[in-house]
Amino acid sequence: MTDELHGSRRRFLAGFATAAGIAVAGCNDFPWEAETSSTTFARSEVEAILADPARAVPDVDRPAPVEPAATALETERSRVDELLADVPDSLGPGDVPNGVVRESIADRRDSATEFRTEAAGASKADRYNALRTLRDAREAARASATTLAAIETESETLIADLSDERAAVRSTLADRRERIEYRGEDGDDGRLRAALFFAELEGDLARASHGVRRWDVDETATVIDVGADAGEVEFATATTAIWDHCTDRYAAETGDRVDLEPVFAGALEMSSDRAEGADLPDRSGDDLLADLVAGEVETGFDQTVLWEAVRPVYDARDGLRDAVEDDRSGPGLADALRFEQEYRAFELIRDRFEAGDLSTPDSIETVSSERTAAISAAESASEELTRPSLGVDRLAKTVQSLGWTDDKIRRQTDGDPDVVVTLSSEYGEYVCLRARFEVLPEAVDAFRTRLLEPEP
Repeated sequence: MTDELHGSRRRFLAGFATAAGIAVAGCNDFPWEAETSSTTFARSEVEAILADPARAVPDVDRPAPVEPAATALETERSRVDELLADVPDSLGPGDVPNGVVRESIADRRDSATEFRTEAAGASKADRYNALRTLRDAREAARASATTLAAIETESETLIADLSDERAAVRSTLADRRERIEYRGEDGDDGRLRAALFFAELEGDLARASHGVRRWDVDETATVIDVGADAGEVEFATATTAIWDHCTDRYAAETGDRVDLEPVFAGALEMSSDRAEGADLPDRSGDDLLADLVAGEVETGFDQTVLWEAVRPVYDARDGLRDAVEDDRSGPGLADALRFEQEYRAFELIRDRFEAGDLSTPDSIETVSSERTAAISAAESASEELTRPSLGVDRLAKTVQSLGWTDDKIRRQTDGDPDVVVTLSSEYGEYVCLRARFEVLPEAVDAFRTRLLEPEP
């Protein structure tokens, strides 16, 4: 999975996945046994890692390639309100006897309200991210309302209507994807903005298309399943409406527009050559980690930190390959930059590993120092990347990941303060995040050289 997680919905899902990882020692994604010899710490000690208020995660907003109109937000908010109109603020057993169903309806209603509140008050460029958050609000509201309606509605009719609606929005999405033309203003700022715009556009349309590509709901589906699939249809419908608006705004905000497809193709060709020429062993090899570094790779922390460092490199390269093969320049450019960042970060971590600077943390101070170094590197990168671009987008996503790792630390402090925990997984994440921040400015420079290079 690429980590183009964005918007409130993806923040929630990523946070949920992180929490699930903790429950199984954080190693369920690794092809080896969990480490059993880690240093342990009392939960009461862990709080010190996040205690310094001066060491807060920097606030970096996702860049906006367009400035939506205020009326667009009002339209989306009205749709959320319309969907929630028939969902009571509270539900009891008399309303919905099944407790699981009742909780699902309430949770989705609350999520929709939370997302709507999060998007309130946005102005100018902030409306862009607010609009995308309102897609999540619409999805949650539709899921809540449909689950409630499905309790009393004839399932065959409801499912047939949803199937028709899904087919219609799927067709609309396909049409929008086929009609994309890579046009924008030339020059440095124009190319940077266009790359961001089309990466976001194509990424969102692909995500929405993925959600409605199959229809698995039939007469055996639960009301919760019906609600969830209705939410996916709503999310897809919202996506098409929002990007129709943003595409019109992009056209209105840009001046003389030129065909940028040759520019994008040239940048992707150079980026593909770079990715394919990288010194990486076969991902499916039995001795992958041993082939990556010089020296012995011990069971446990060594394996985990090296896998955490190199897995995104392969993912970004695969994403770049797929985008080039499918002729999707926007996502291809995003993965080209991601590869540049992740590969450089891996090289940095490999150097630290081979120098003997990385091992299972033996003190709270070791974890805290690595986190502080990651925050300092994030702040430095923030000062160098100022224009709305894919570079700023990579920065925002990496900062978001840093916040998620902090959340894992906070969850480690929950419960009996005398219970002991290990921090190897969180420490390894801080190690990787620090490296990603440190190399990001250089990665962006390399990527921009290809994108901004004059055509021959």
